[in-house]
Amino acid sequence: MRREPARIHLFRPQNQLGDLLLNVCAIRSIRERYPEAHLVLIVGRQNAAAVLGQPWADEVRVVDTRNLLGFARAGLGLATAPRADLAVYFTTVSYSRSSAMLVGWSGARERVGFDARHYGERDRASLTQAVEYPAPRTPPHHQSELGLALARAVGAGDRPPPPYYVPDGTLLSQAPEGVVYLHPGAGKLKNRWPPDRFAAVARELRSRGREVQWIEGPQDHGTVEAVTGALGTALPAVRGETIPELAARFAKAALYIGNDTGPLHLAGAVGCPTVGVYGWTDPAEWGPIGRSVRGVRAPDGRLESTSPRDVLDVAIPMLAEERCAVG
Repeated sequence: MRREPARIHLFRPQNQLGDLLLNVCAIRSIRERYPEAHLVLIVGRQNAAAVLGQPWADEVRVVDTRNLLGFARAGLGLATAPRADLAVYFTTVSYSRSSAMLVGWSGARERVGFDARHYGERDRASLTQAVEYPAPRTPPHHQSELGLALARAVGAGDRPPPPYYVPDGTLLSQAPEGVVYLHPGAGKLKNRWPPDRFAAVARELRSRGREVQWIEGPQDHGTVEAVTGALGTALPAVRGETIPELAARFAKAALYIGNDTGPLHLAGAVGCPTVGVYGWTDPAEWGPIGRSVRGVRAPDGRLESTSPRDVLDVAIPMLAEERCAVG
């Protein structure tokens, strides 16, 4: 029988915000199963702001594996830190060799993760327990279920209730109420619904008396200009805000509509009524976790096949839903 761990390290050092938020169910499940343990969450620098201040962990350790010096510092820091009784390495569709090596270097007494052979890799994390990756099925496993499979392997695994991100109270008090946010960008170009479709959605929502604002992230340069040209008029655009600032905005919003990218998951996690527009990715597998989340995807899986009416038919009824209270 596994003894109760006094110190737990949870590794999610890759930098995809959406993937990190999809692991929150598992992280919280482990937190709630071992409330007396000192839980350390190891994340990439890009996502540090998404977890600092959250009640998921007692300590957040930020690592940078994108360059040799950052990787060396991270490895040295883990090697000299107090030894963990348990380490869990969260992976999704890809296997990070550098992250796996950090798990091994941590020296945790138990090291649990998915069997590296699923990814065609050798075990660089030196796992003491290699968990079999869930077999494909129809409908597919939601990505949050994969994290919960690892949680179950260490004695946890109950899905906690939402919300999955708690906004900062001060920022929440400063956020505007009742705005509809549209996010036409995405880090992956193939995830971007055409600008004229977003413009048509904005036009219809404004005709119904809704305040509409654009979201533009650091990887979205030019998207607001494109939708503005298609709409024929300028709307306020939110740019340059931190993850906690956006979380507060979304928690007070009437609705969020966006492509399959990080802010979509953040909106869902805080309880905002959220509509994701999908193409090659399947919302049944990659949709945000949250209380009020919908995905729109054409039968042929092509973004271009989804019309503004398809999105509006899902989004407009959600405007009547009660928002998730988070503060």
